[in-house]
Amino acid sequence: MADKSNFTPDEWKLLLESVTMAGIAISAADPSGLWGLLKESFAEGSALMAAKADPAVKPLIKALVADFKPAKAETRHAMA
Repeated sequence: MADKSNFTPDEWKLLLESVTMAGIAISAADPSGLWGLLKESFAEGSALMAAKADPAVKPLIKALVADFKPAKAETRHAMA
C-alpha cells in the first residue's frame, strides 16, 4: 500500500494540492455564489473529517488527511 514514504516531498505537496484543487473544481462546476462556495467548503471539510475517522480508509488517504492540519497561531500571525 502506498503511503507518504512512497513519495518525494514535491510529489507529496502535489498530492495535497490536488485535494484542494478537486474541491475548487467541484465548486466551479456549479457556481452558486458565496453561500454555495461556503457550503461546498464545509462539505469538503466534512468529507476529510469522515475519512479521518473511518477505519476502512486506505493509508494514503489517511496520510493526506493527517497533513491537512490547521495553521498554528504563530503561522497565521506571521502571515498577516
